[in-house]
Amino acid sequence: MKKMIGLIVAGLVLSMAGAYGQDAARQAMAEELLNLMNVKESMEKTFAMMKQMIPAQIEKTMQAMGQTNRPPNMSQQTEKIMALVAQEINWDKMKTDLITLYSETFTEDELKGVIAFYKSPAGQAFQKKLPMLMKRSMELNQKMMIQLMPKLQALNMEMNATPPAPEKGSK
Repeated sequence: MKKMIGLIVAGLVLSMAGAYGQDAARQAMAEELLNLMNVKESMEKTFAMMKQMIPAQIEKTMQAMGQTNRPPNMSQQTEKIMALVAQEINWDKMKTDLITLYSETFTEDELKGVIAFYKSPAGQAFQKKLPMLMKRSMELNQKMMIQLMPKLQALNMEMNATPPAPEKGSK
């Protein structure tokens, strides 16, 4: 009986060690993938683009909504918000969570395949062109939102309109 319990315990310990080894391997591959994807640099570039685009986007949105008076301290407020975002959402704070996310989301074989893609000429071209693709995508979204703002504003006014008073004599 003691031998049987010993074998079961040994089997559990070995299976846990094997699972940990697989997790560690997947985490190492996830980190390699994030490095190949240049996530740190992409985050920094995306943030820099957003920092440039947001003031203009706010201005255009306000114009689309018919608001012509821009608050005098708006640029200071925007800078404070962007500084807070930069402080809280950065590679150093997100790296471990991103590695865990990728290692839990993808199997070892999937990570190997994606890593192989990013090492290929097509993957390298994709990585090189991704910042421009993201910039143009953000510009497209901005354009669409500016066109949508007057419609959203009208819908909001319609939804917030006071309902008509009930007629006298109706229940």
